[in-house]
Amino acid sequence: MDDTKLTEIEAHPQVKMFEIKMSQGAKPGKGGILPGEKVTAEIAMIRGAQVGKDARSSNRHVDITSFDDLVDMVNHIRKVTGKSTGFKMVVGAPIQPDQLFSVIRKRGLDSAPDFITLDGAEGGTGSAPMALIDSLGMSIRESLPLVVDKLKQYGLRDRIIVISAGKLITPAAVAWVLCLGADFITTARGFMFSLGCFQALQCNKNTCPTGITTHNPKLQRGLHPQTKAIRVASYVGNMVQEVGIIAHSCGVKNPRALTRSHARIVMGDGNTKGMDELYPEPETMTEYAHRD
Repeated sequence: MDDTKLTEIEAHPQVKMFEIKMSQGAKPGKGGILPGEKVTAEIAMIRGAQVGKDARSSNRHVDITSFDDLVDMVNHIRKVTGKSTGFKMVVGAPIQPDQLFSVIRKRGLDSAPDFITLDGAEGGTGSAPMALIDSLGMSIRESLPLVVDKLKQYGLRDRIIVISAGKLITPAAVAWVLCLGADFITTARGFMFSLGCFQALQCNKNTCPTGITTHNPKLQRGLHPQTKAIRVASYVGNMVQEVGIIAHSCGVKNPRALTRSHARIVMGDGNTKGMDELYPEPETMTEYAHRD
């Protein structure tokens, strides 16, 4: 970690928070490679790379080898920048939230991250190996209720904001994660589709036929900002409106008021079961009930 560079980034007025990316659904446990032909002078300056040379990102943070190290890094970045700090992760095993939240509780609420961005195995990118896209990481449908419930169990739910990712393209998917307890969502795929992406799986080759992920001037002409901006804005507007319609149809004033009692899950036999029945609200552990 370079504190000098960290401070320079923090000084930009657009930067409101810092997120440590531990993993994402597209390629959990693997770093990325930006081909040299896509490393322009501007990108090289931002990333500290060399123009025209492959920019390789590590598959891990060399100074984070445990959950204690992760908590240390969160607090270090927050101290240096004075801004909200959290991390993004894909849950790999159900025991991980217990391990992480136990560390936080032992160190006190002040040590907790301000947010956790939870991605699922559904996430993806056209530049990731298919074996990782198809086979690694827990689904957001399994990991989100697990993490939310564990936060409540350890008495951390009011301290840590939960952000959900994981292929949340439609209003129904967004409403679903809000019912489960996510505070808000983030999506990449929906915006990519609104820009015109049709999943050619050439993100890393500088040959994207829609012009979105290429620096080839000829191909870039396919990305027309004036018209694409209208489509992106329409996507966001319609998403917000329709999530609101779902919430109002469930009898609540806004999407934030959605709870597990408002959703039912179709089971394997075709019958449905209430989300509140499948994921009953946990009780806070007695040992944490009167601390802090």
